[in-house]
Amino acid sequence: MIRGMTLDAVEEPAEAAMARLAGLGVNHVVLVSFGFQRRRDDPDLGFNPEPGWYSEGASAAHVLAMLGDSLGFEIVLKPQVWLGHDDDAWSATIGFDTEAGWQTWEANYRTFILHHARTAEEIASPLFVFGTELGNAVSERPEFWRTLIAEIRTVYSGALTYAANWHDDFEQVPFWDALDYVGVQAYFPLAEAGISNHSVEQLCAAWTPHKAALQQIAERTEKPILFTEIGYRSVPYAAAEPWKWPSRGETTQADTTLQRQLYEAFFTSFWEEDWFAGALVWKWAIRPEGRRRRWMEHDRTSIGFSPEGKPAEDVLAEWYGR
Repeated sequence: MIRGMTLDAVEEPAEAAMARLAGLGVNHVVLVSFGFQRRRDDPDLGFNPEPGWYSEGASAAHVLAMLGDSLGFEIVLKPQVWLGHDDDAWSATIGFDTEAGWQTWEANYRTFILHHARTAEEIASPLFVFGTELGNAVSERPEFWRTLIAEIRTVYSGALTYAANWHDDFEQVPFWDALDYVGVQAYFPLAEAGISNHSVEQLCAAWTPHKAALQQIAERTEKPILFTEIGYRSVPYAAAEPWKWPSRGETTQADTTLQRQLYEAFFTSFWEEDWFAGALVWKWAIRPEGRRRRWMEHDRTSIGFSPEGKPAEDVLAEWYGR
């Protein structure tokens, strides 16, 4: 079972910090390296092939892979496209009006992904996630992705998946047959907006239709389901809008009880299903101790996704430790 945690590493973590994750039962640590694109319709996708720790590049992967050898975890690389200059920008909307635009972007994306695929091979990573929430590009250009998958397999020997969005994406991906897992960004809503009182039983019941759709895909593709992201903020609306990021100046009161309940409902609903491969939880921040205390106390982060120091951490330890 893949017991993953996505790392937010702005600088090299201390061994003790990583040992804490290993102590929770984490066996896969995920690094997200970014490629940068100005607008959804700008084909100029660039990246730094050797960035600092903030972008979790090749040097970070090699250092953590060596640490993982002693602590018992492996590294997963999950490069993603970051869009700027547009508050409504989202990678799923990337698209171009001309064939030339598509071909330029595809060439840039190929360079970006093959660089990270080679790094994944160098560190003997067991899993590589070669795309995240690129719904429009996947539906418009399916042959590009099949060609890219074949190219990746010439430089990388581990398992492959694509991280499809939970909404209008994972059921439509045309190349699951060429991959090892059906990857899903599992931010499924489990409550109506405005409802703040929940029980674990109610949340498990709310998973039922989503779970049925996921099982159907697993059976149709004959591939196990992997949650390439799942996580919950410690806020009262986390069940209704689990995908919603903290906003600048947000004054929402923290709700760590609901965050714990959401994790309990997820594990109870999925962890023992034979068609379910595991999860890459979003997200655990690594900070030096003094800065970590300030980070934990800051409003935007105390209501953020990290389960560290919250009741949800105990739930992770219970299920990941099994």
